[in-house]
Amino acid sequence: MIEPPEPPPRLRGDAPVLPLHEMSRVRAAAHHARRALPGPLGDLVHRELLAYAEFGHRMTADALIPRLAADVLARPAVTGPSR
Repeated sequence: MIEPPEPPPRLRGDAPVLPLHEMSRVRAAAHHARRALPGPLGDLVHRELLAYAEFGHRMTADALIPRLAADVLARPAVTGPSR
C-alpha cells in the first residue's frame, strides 16, 4: 500500500508588508507602463508591477522589480499614431 504524502507546512503569515508609499510608487509605474511601453510589452510590465505591489514583494530577494519600476517611471509616455 502506498502511503499518502505529508501535507505541506502551514504558512505563518508574517511576510513583510511593502510600505504604502512604495506600493503607490510601483502601482504608478504599472499604470505608466501602458503609456510608456507600446503594445504587449506595456501590458506585461503593467501586470507584473501590479502583482508585485499586491503580493510579489514577499517572494523576491533581488531588486529586479524595483529597478523595473524606476526605469518605467523615467520613460516619457508614447504619444501619436505609433500606438
